[in-house]
Amino acid sequence: MAGARYTNVAIVLHWTIAILILAQIAGGFYMHNLPNSAPAKFDLYQLHKSFGLSILVLTVIRIGWRLTHRPPALPSAMPSWQKMIARATHVLFYALLILTPLVGLAIVSVSPKDIPTYYFGLFNVPHLPFLDGGADPAAAEKAFIDRHKALSIGILILFALHAGAAIKHALADKDGVMRSMQPRLAQGAAIGAVFAFLSAGAAAYFLTGGKQEETTIAAGVEAERQVTPVAEGQCGPDAFPAANWRVDREASRLIFIGEQNGNRFEGAFSDFDAQIAFDPDRLNASWIRVDIRTASAATGDNLRDSTIPGGEWFDVKNHPTATFLACDISQSTNGSYLAAGALTIKDLSKDIVLDFTVTINGDRALAEGAVELMRTDYDLGAADTWLNAEGVGLDVTVETTIEATRQ
Repeated sequence: MAGARYTNVAIVLHWTIAILILAQIAGGFYMHNLPNSAPAKFDLYQLHKSFGLSILVLTVIRIGWRLTHRPPALPSAMPSWQKMIARATHVLFYALLILTPLVGLAIVSVSPKDIPTYYFGLFNVPHLPFLDGGADPAAAEKAFIDRHKALSIGILILFALHAGAAIKHALADKDGVMRSMQPRLAQGAAIGAVFAFLSAGAAAYFLTGGKQEETTIAAGVEAERQVTPVAEGQCGPDAFPAANWRVDREASRLIFIGEQNGNRFEGAFSDFDAQIAFDPDRLNASWIRVDIRTASAATGDNLRDSTIPGGEWFDVKNHPTATFLACDISQSTNGSYLAAGALTIKDLSKDIVLDFTVTINGDRALAEGAVELMRTDYDLGAADTWLNAEGVGLDVTVETTIEATRQ
């Protein structure tokens, strides 16, 4: 029927989704070509996922609206084969707009990096429950990435065909098809309101995204905060009944130093507990235990920090705590002390020796030490891609600064 128009809701949804599609494709190409060291890359990926999920929700609403509100009839003069192609294009378009964001969510669901998805930094979007990456999560991740790219290209092709057909109807056929979806002032204002809402979501991400991630991770390991005391007699034949030094956590630091792409970086564990029984005159009765909440590791780089809790690194979900227990304390020839013990990360224990110095002033002590580690000894970033593609060095230096008060 000449002059018939789509409903206001259909018009607003149509143009909002169209603009989001163009923005997503352009943004996807841009962020994909950014180096991993770019500070904005992590944030752009989070926003890309948020806008992609928005397209998914809007598409489901659009389909529901179309099923319950009959669209204007196609021009009677339009050949039947063109009508069939038009209907098939719409069905395929809807299918791609649902599948593409779902496959995007599948990528992060199977990825060994285990990077969470935060919808505009407001809440955590769970991974797809029926996907876990199987025996080779890296291969599964790549397969879904390839499918996501193919689906995105399919959307771009259909978008071009759809736009070309609309222009043909407007300029060549002049049959009113284009006018039936053309937004007027009220619909334009509604489209602007939708984008204002989404822009507010993007702003909310930058204001709360990091805080949301930190809070979510912290909540996941809160139950692991209790430290099992070292049993009496566990370390040495004449062990103290209990630790005799109380650690000042605010003044103490536990940092790690690594290298990525030839550049040195430094990180720190903000949450750890230490039990120390130490007497320079009774080293055979001295011991040290440190329990580290691995989720508290941070380097100041969003992209790097997002991978640290994942399965290929500390696997915080299954191994929230790393432990160092040293029962053999001795003094070296240069006056420093050597704490020989086991460092356990992800249920992998390796014998290490922490070289440290101690300065005791009355009831206050300052201990400073360092140890060199090989990260792959603890299955941290063991895949070749972390060394070759991501350029993360194998050697890691751990430095400790512990201030304590005698109990």
